[in-house]
Amino acid sequence: MSQLSNFVFAPALPEIGRYFEISAGRSQMLMSVFLSGYASVQIVVGPLADRFGRRPVLIGGIALLAVGAVTAAVAQIVAGVFVGIFILSVGAGVLPTVGQAMIRDSRDAQATLMILARLGTALALASALTPIIGTSLVGTLGWRGLFAVLAAVVLALGPFAFVSPETLTPPVEQDKTRPHLAVTLESYRIALSQRRLVLYATMIGCLTGALTIFFIGAPFLFMHKLKVSVHTYGILAFIAFLPFIIGSIAVRVSLRRQWLSLHANILVGCGLAVIGAATGWLTSVLEPSVTLILLAAGTFTFGLGMAVVVGRSAALSEATRDIATSSALVTFLMTVLAAAISATAGVIETIEHAPIFSLMLVSALIGFAAAFAGNSIARAAAAT
Repeated sequence: MSQLSNFVFAPALPEIGRYFEISAGRSQMLMSVFLSGYASVQIVVGPLADRFGRRPVLIGGIALLAVGAVTAAVAQIVAGVFVGIFILSVGAGVLPTVGQAMIRDSRDAQATLMILARLGTALALASALTPIIGTSLVGTLGWRGLFAVLAAVVLALGPFAFVSPETLTPPVEQDKTRPHLAVTLESYRIALSQRRLVLYATMIGCLTGALTIFFIGAPFLFMHKLKVSVHTYGILAFIAFLPFIIGSIAVRVSLRRQWLSLHANILVGCGLAVIGAATGWLTSVLEPSVTLILLAAGTFTFGLGMAVVVGRSAALSEATRDIATSSALVTFLMTVLAAAISATAGVIETIEHAPIFSLMLVSALIGFAAAFAGNSIARAAAAT
């Protein structure tokens, strides 16, 4: 549900811009608002889930997601859409952090790695389908209809949260004898001391930010510059994201057959992401075409699938306590980076081919450097 809400409204950005008569850059800032809310909730969701349990926090996140979607659907001014998107993003930010903590609660580290890898493939498929879903809904129901359908889906799935088991056992009673702020700060201090957590969160944030740049710029690039229809754009976006699914499957096979270590797989994925972004940047000196853009984007998303799907497992590999807090910190760091990168795209109005891939290349290079450092730390730890 969280993954669906991330990109499903991206195809509606041009429609929202035309409806409220705002610039492309300002309509793209809706994605930055989403990422900002998604990141900000991580400051509290991890400690809350570690203190009071996973289930009540999960229920609260679903409720906020529904309220945000309804608010955006009925907004009469553009500020209302911004408010709705922010509320929606806060709810969406709760779900993956709590969900992954619930997996870690009930499985050992190796089992968690494989479950998250399989989950990553499913999320990749959801991400690939969201542009098609979004464009279909916008084309038939308009942008308000898109948010209305999102709200209906959230409400339909809400009962599952009420019947989900509580996995935080036993409750952390000892923390309740100390001031909550002190417990929270101590948890974050411990999490921040884990260098691999910070480095791999940086890697995920940079690559996710680069992907966000593509998906907020792609509707304008394909529909405005290359003059494709909204339905055709949905198909092209699916084709561009399909290699992500293949990459996520490839990394699972590599890990299961032990061809490469977890950290080496991530490094290879980051390298492919850099190659894809660089290919896109090189094509910017030519007249952009659908084929060249899809080739560059496909190479990038294949590498992204290899790196990001298992990146969180690498980031949490040193975590032994306060799992939800550590998971929330990873999400916070990566989302802040992604929001900053997408905000940069919004400010310069990346509706052209060159700016999209230039920003993607810079982000991918930083992500590769972070993964390289994380791999070096892992190798040094294995050698001792």
